[in-house]
Amino acid sequence: MNRPAGGDADPNPVPARRRSRVQRFLAAVAGAALAAASLTLTAAVPAQAATTVHTYAPTGVGGGTTTSPDVASTKYQVQVAGTPVQAVQYAASGHNFDIARFASDSRTPTITVTLPSTTIDTVNVYPARYYPSGSVSVSADKHTLTFQMSAAAGLNQAIVMVNGDSTNATGQPYLAVINDPLEDPAQRPDTTSAPDGSGVNLQTGVLNFQEFAAKYLAAHPNSAAQKAPAATTSSMAGKTVNGTAIPAGQQTSAGSLVSASSVNVRYPKVRTMAAGDVTYALQAALDTIKANPTALNTLYFPNGTYVWSGLLVDGLDGSKLKGGKLKIYTAEGALLKNRIQAYMEAYEPAVGIINSRNIEISGRGLIDGNGVANYRSDSHDAYRSQHQGGVTVMHSSDITFNDTYVRDSKQWNYETHTAQRVRFNNIKAFTPYGQPWIDGTNFASGQDITANGVFTLGNDDAFASGHYNPSDGFTPLASGVWNNFQLGTSTADVQGYVNAVGAYDTVADDLGFDSYHWDTQETKNISVSNTLNWTVGAGNAVRIGWNVRGYGSTSYTLTNFNSLSPQAGGITMGGAPNPYSGMSVVVKNSSIDNSRFSQGPIAVSNGNAGNTITADQQANYGYAPNPDGSGTTYTYTRAPIGTFTLDNVWFSQQKTNSSTLSGITNATLNNLRVAGQLVQYTTQLPLTTSGIGTLTSTYTDANGQTQNVKAGALTNGDTWVGAWTGDQTKNNSSDLTLITRNTGVGLMGEQYTTGSGDGKLSYIQFPLSSLTRAPSQATLHLTYVGHRYTSVPSTDTDQLLVQPVSDTTCTGGGTSCPVNTMTWQNRPSFTATNSSVAKSAAFTLGSTIIPEGGGTHQGNAIDGRDITVDITSFVQNAYAANQSTLLLAVGNAGGTNHELRFVSSEGATGSGKLTNGTAEMAPGVTVTP
Repeated sequence: MNRPAGGDADPNPVPARRRSRVQRFLAAVAGAALAAASLTLTAAVPAQAATTVHTYAPTGVGGGTTTSPDVASTKYQVQVAGTPVQAVQYAASGHNFDIARFASDSRTPTITVTLPSTTIDTVNVYPARYYPSGSVSVSADKHTLTFQMSAAAGLNQAIVMVNGDSTNATGQPYLAVINDPLEDPAQRPDTTSAPDGSGVNLQTGVLNFQEFAAKYLAAHPNSAAQKAPAATTSSMAGKTVNGTAIPAGQQTSAGSLVSASSVNVRYPKVRTMAAGDVTYALQAALDTIKANPTALNTLYFPNGTYVWSGLLVDGLDGSKLKGGKLKIYTAEGALLKNRIQAYMEAYEPAVGIINSRNIEISGRGLIDGNGVANYRSDSHDAYRSQHQGGVTVMHSSDITFNDTYVRDSKQWNYETHTAQRVRFNNIKAFTPYGQPWIDGTNFASGQDITANGVFTLGNDDAFASGHYNPSDGFTPLASGVWNNFQLGTSTADVQGYVNAVGAYDTVADDLGFDSYHWDTQETKNISVSNTLNWTVGAGNAVRIGWNVRGYGSTSYTLTNFNSLSPQAGGITMGGAPNPYSGMSVVVKNSSIDNSRFSQGPIAVSNGNAGNTITADQQANYGYAPNPDGSGTTYTYTRAPIGTFTLDNVWFSQQKTNSSTLSGITNATLNNLRVAGQLVQYTTQLPLTTSGIGTLTSTYTDANGQTQNVKAGALTNGDTWVGAWTGDQTKNNSSDLTLITRNTGVGLMGEQYTTGSGDGKLSYIQFPLSSLTRAPSQATLHLTYVGHRYTSVPSTDTDQLLVQPVSDTTCTGGGTSCPVNTMTWQNRPSFTATNSSVAKSAAFTLGSTIIPEGGGTHQGNAIDGRDITVDITSFVQNAYAANQSTLLLAVGNAGGTNHELRFVSSEGATGSGKLTNGTAEMAPGVTVTP
């Protein structure tokens, strides 16, 4: 039957991280509107032990700053276990989210949200997999909602959408709720100030940056320290670019300092630094720590505001410090905010860990990339500027992030390039704006990268990897750069071009490598778990192997990965050819909201055709070197993906478009769910396959047995209609059973019009769009529940009668009577004859009695027999007629008082299903090709 919004969930969820033979989870149809009447729970939220709630200090207040830049939400008032928690507006570019963050000692606190000026008509809490409709209650005045955070989710976050859903159609701002664990006191440094007030405490090993920076700027004011770039001979002097000769000895322009409020500032012009800009002070602080390796090992940011070019650590080996690592700690009220960068081509990530190792960044201060303002102040097209990151770990190893908060990134939120052994623990990133290139986590390249606990709000891919050289659009020989300066034309701007090259070279000199060499190793051993990611615009849930330039990617594992609202695709792999056959991708216990997709949620291949990599590409453009070490041109053919596994993965909506799998040695799809329904039939998740060695598609049945997914279709709509006076105007598409009873007027009772008859017919619809040819065999399967009257002997026999019908030719004289609205008075009109119907084998009625009544009969016993009907000719004819669906009328041959019930789709699955119903009992059609 057509499912009411939000009503489909597995009633037997398995707790997160527990492995068992049968893994089930709560599921709710994402994006569905909940009827207001269904929002009120019949029972109160369960009582729980007293919860300790820690509210965070105001952002940026301290060290002389008395006012936080954060603006309190005007829409939401939030309480956690009775403790008020402020929600903050994120409205720098549009207003998609307000965010309430806190810490507590409970993973399941009760969240109460009041909307004084908004009437709650619908509410969805995400991931929908863990928050079915019954998990949220709404007050009688429809201004307060209450829910308990899900233990099964294994997440510290939830997203609340009132009067809107994951399609982003309405309802903004939405609300993000973040429930951090209470901070481990051992992470906090000794905050004792140095006796001399310098901020450098050699006894505790801690450098207090707030105190240090004040002293440093007093002695080294930015007005004296900042110098404009000098003119230098261009690295492109004497070369010809796109037909334009760059004169020998050509120099960049002499630099100048311009007003900080200037827009579209191009190198060598540089914005004048503010007096309080602590960029130089940061480098001096790091130099001080490196100069005292046996005494200092901690850089501490107390509550307060710090404005700079970003937290850049370049060339620091923490293993040489006391304790073997550099510790960076941000207090919960600290605000580390990027300035408007020096010029549009500058490289100023919010956090940059470059050429470094053995560093740990902890604490719950906010690291703010100031991305929206930077985009507004300068043009940031790929051909005009360097790639700008949020948190960037590049050419570094043994790096750990604990509890880190980042917001308003300029581009990707968290990223790695040629990094080894990086750990991200409980990281958050808030960039909920329609800016380009805001991936959640993008591990472009790296080895042994682990992210456990990730929450990102962004605009592009939730997770990506294998996207090598993201800054190659702004290189001296990039075509976009040529065109930007009209090289090759009579109006070529040679000076502008060499100035841009000068900006590019400046960054390459600072980093020690150019943009083509950000990513120089194969990627392997990537593990991402316990994540919630939201996408505002284009983007994929998972995108792997887009632009690998000959490097290999070998192993990815995503566990409890939850992606909400991506628009471009679900799990997407391919683009560049995969050079190594050992690649493994495993996604398990995860959910992907595909409500905005126009295609199937899976598009996985081993890439396009093979690739020839020239000696020039290897030497100058960052392509993988010839495996023989010679540096000469070589060619590789694409290799198959070794292993691709989806296990217990949930897709929110049924789509008719096929997913694609190609170039895989071993592909395994197990226990997938689509729109809350266990995938038992191939049409539930249509696939187009090619070049697959072995494809295994299975599910676990109610008895814990592994079953192969059957070729065929699960119903996508079913109902019954009744001829009795009280039934004639009712639509029963949400009932838990299908009913048949033959009045004897017409072969199936279909001709009955008036009188005291109590005839009943069922209608069942099946999708056909995934069929690639007419099947040689097609069989309808219905699960028998029982019959109505105790007076009817259990040995009585009956048969099912089935006939194809059209919902555009209706008994009411109209041209529309779909399943979700049809009644006896307005249903498909047809005449049944012995030659037009298909018949089941005769079966006994049995002893299971289901009394009459309009109730759900939820707790009744179920006979459980599979009643089958050969409908081969019906499916073949529908395929030949190019029908996308097949609608069947189902009745019984008859017998005195034979009223029969069968399990409907609603009775087989969902939070309100038949108590004894199982997913395998839903109406289905199996086919043999």
